[in-house]
Amino acid sequence: MNQTLLETRIKLINPQELMEKLIKESVFLVDVREEEEYNFGHICTAILKPSSQFHPEEWLHHHNIILYCRSGKRSHQIAEKLIALGITSVTELEGGIIAWQKANFPLVK
Repeated sequence: MNQTLLETRIKLINPQELMEKLIKESVFLVDVREEEEYNFGHICTAILKPSSQFHPEEWLHHHNIILYCRSGKRSHQIAEKLIALGITSVTELEGGIIAWQKANFPLVK
């Protein structure tokens, strides 16, 4: 699959939209940072699946996946891998946890 096609299939969500989604519905929110980063603070309900330990079989049964990392680079790499596997409902938090914090939304430890 070419790069342009992958990028058009990866949806972006801004921090405000993500906060609204977290309030209104159940989402599969995944923090792809490393464990130390996650333990320092993460978005409520997020589960940890470090990008350095990507195992495709762990993702195949999930739908409506929302990914984030520090700034968006690692989450974008994982999003590309998921779409290449045929998982089409993949969304990234635009700007990562940095944007989340700039919007003054809370983190949990």
